[in-house]
Amino acid sequence: MSMEERTKSHYESLTRAIGFTRSADRKAAPVLALQIALAGTMAARLENLQPIFASDECVVRVLLWLAIGTYLIFSIAAVVMAAWVYIPRIPRSGRSLIYFEDIASMDAATYVARAKGMSIDMIEEQLLDQNHVVAKIASAKMRSVRWSFLMSGPSGILWLVLMVWGSVQTSIT
Repeated sequence: MSMEERTKSHYESLTRAIGFTRSADRKAAPVLALQIALAGTMAARLENLQPIFASDECVVRVLLWLAIGTYLIFSIAAVVMAAWVYIPRIPRSGRSLIYFEDIASMDAATYVARAKGMSIDMIEEQLLDQNHVVAKIASAKMRSVRWSFLMSGPSGILWLVLMVWGSVQTSIT
């Protein structure tokens, strides 16, 4: 494989890894929106659960608090994991001629001089280094998205249980 083919292959790998980071960002947004919508609905309908809070049956009150607490744990975990996707991962090192933060930290003349002075081997090394960094970022973001989805399932189910429980209680009283 020629150096040009290798460099092209490295660049394509970097482009795919960048695509995965963007995909993780797009997948985290609906989780945040869902959790905000569920929390808003829960807050608006909390008065439906008021008769249960005032119930003489201690077991019922304990079950309600347990359901609300568990819902909050899963909901907060989903939000934290989804928001974590958007937190910057890699600080600038000042060494990369590919990473935008490193490029931006240099004055233009230094960047141009360093970029023009790079051999093809140095370019390949920079591409491979950046590819590795972005792949780690993409992997961490996808892991956070996966966890946010996993936490959203139980929170959604508990939200539904609480909404139905409050509706049933309201129709009984």
